[in-house]
Amino acid sequence: MLLAGTATVDITPPAGSLMACFPRAPNREPRRAEGAHDPLQAKVLVLRDGEQVAAVVACDLCGIRKIDMSRIRARVAADVPALASERLAFACSHSHSSVENLYLFGNSPDDPFILVMDEKIAQAVVDAHSDLEPVRAALGTGAVELNHNRRVLDSHGRATNAWEYEEGVTTGAVDPELAVLKLVAATGRAKAVLFRYTAHSLTLGPGNQLYTADYPGRARAAVEAALPGCTALFLNGAAGNIHPRKCMRDDFTAMEMIGQALGQAVLDLADAAVELAEPRLRWSSDVLTFGNRVDPALQVDVELSCLALGSVVLGFVPGEVFVEFQLRFRHDVAPAHGIFIGYANGWPGYIPTLAAYPEGGYGVDLCTTDPPEYSRTALPPGAGEAILERLVEMAQRVVDT
Repeated sequence: MLLAGTATVDITPPAGSLMACFPRAPNREPRRAEGAHDPLQAKVLVLRDGEQVAAVVACDLCGIRKIDMSRIRARVAADVPALASERLAFACSHSHSSVENLYLFGNSPDDPFILVMDEKIAQAVVDAHSDLEPVRAALGTGAVELNHNRRVLDSHGRATNAWEYEEGVTTGAVDPELAVLKLVAATGRAKAVLFRYTAHSLTLGPGNQLYTADYPGRARAAVEAALPGCTALFLNGAAGNIHPRKCMRDDFTAMEMIGQALGQAVLDLADAAVELAEPRLRWSSDVLTFGNRVDPALQVDVELSCLALGSVVLGFVPGEVFVEFQLRFRHDVAPAHGIFIGYANGWPGYIPTLAAYPEGGYGVDLCTTDPPEYSRTALPPGAGEAILERLVEMAQRVVDT
């Protein structure tokens, strides 16, 4: 019998705290939040099937560092030994208007707010484990045309960024798939709706000084309003080169439009979702280690996880992965349905394809201002292909076909 438990916790920092991304020139001074437009949240889904147990924490964060993951996992394991470290996966929405917890522009893992946030997330996992009840699982998928590939080649074959959608210009690889996993309690109530869409959480630009979960938060709110008692969890995909079609705006109009449209699409697919027959829960995790591209004396650990429910398998990959890997993952694990999740289980930075290196551009060219141990361009060429190969192997071991 498949059991599921959920919990939600507010992780919004107080006004005046540092914000993720977009430090201000010339001194790379981080933005400070004037308040919050909507709450930043961590939402937890715990699944149990006999002795098999796993948890997913979906956070309104740009990313998450290993030190915070380790702290949260240790706290959870002390209360719920079944949820050992490798059984707890993290997935970040990649909101650029969240807290600065990647420690690139300020803050540190020992700041009081960060310690409180980690404790809140850990307690939410424990609470979700106490909320377990029998559920049925169903899957719905469809195409939603709200994203585009931001990489555009100039006349010299060099990659530049087109922030917003331009018909006939932003024509690179893109994955419009919206995948919706619905968990229904015995009463018929939707217990949880977990949905994966692929686009930067970046409808707001550097001029924004209010914390917000961006379009994923708006989509979640729409789902939860329509399904009372349901917990909606957003998971981002391989959005390393994928933006929402309306992006980097100075107001919340695009966020509302995209969030509402996505939320309605989630509800439609949840309503039409096909129940999974006897979905067995299976879990696999592994760590790959690479040399640091910036500093050869350092290493970069990449933690991978696979969660399978019958013929559906979720692959969790850290960092900002180019969408081509997501498309290959779904192809390579067929006839099972593969759902690729990026910004998960740590932050090793950008993961481009080998083909992108001659083109250069953002996400490929070295970020020379980052500390080497936190560099966004720490992984060497070919790391993405090695990660995909291992993830496919893991998925094929745990999925029912």
